[in-house]
Amino acid sequence: MTRINLLVARAVLLGICVYVFSGSVWAEEIKISVTAYTLKECYHNKGKTASGEFVKPGMVAVSRDLERKGLKLGTKIKISDMGTFVVKDRTSRKNNGNVDIFMYSYKKALQFGRKQYAFVQNKEELDLLKGKQRYVYIIN
Repeated sequence: MTRINLLVARAVLLGICVYVFSGSVWAEEIKISVTAYTLKECYHNKGKTASGEFVKPGMVAVSRDLERKGLKLGTKIKISDMGTFVVKDRTSRKNNGNVDIFMYSYKKALQFGRKQYAFVQNKEELDLLKGKQRYVYIIN
């Protein structure tokens, strides 16, 4: 085999391996963390969110990178095993890939911990994930 043929064969083989082991060449699954916060963590702003409202259950804060991906203030989201929430706040600038759920109880927030979810951006992805994996989905 010539050197060019060998390089082409390697490139084709690499492409086949990527396709087989990734499940899909086209879809990019975005993993995010879901955590919980209380008034104890937002003492510096006395419970006032970036939207101007005071924190209450049903609100979430999102990191700025997720805000750029569509989770803007006022967006309704569904967190698969938790229910629906409205984005009303932003997390600290140092956080990336994070959704923070507001809870009154500090103890329950600690028990909740940090959980990994898939960020789903379209209906087709949602249909594939339902029942198999935890997800965060934009409702509106």
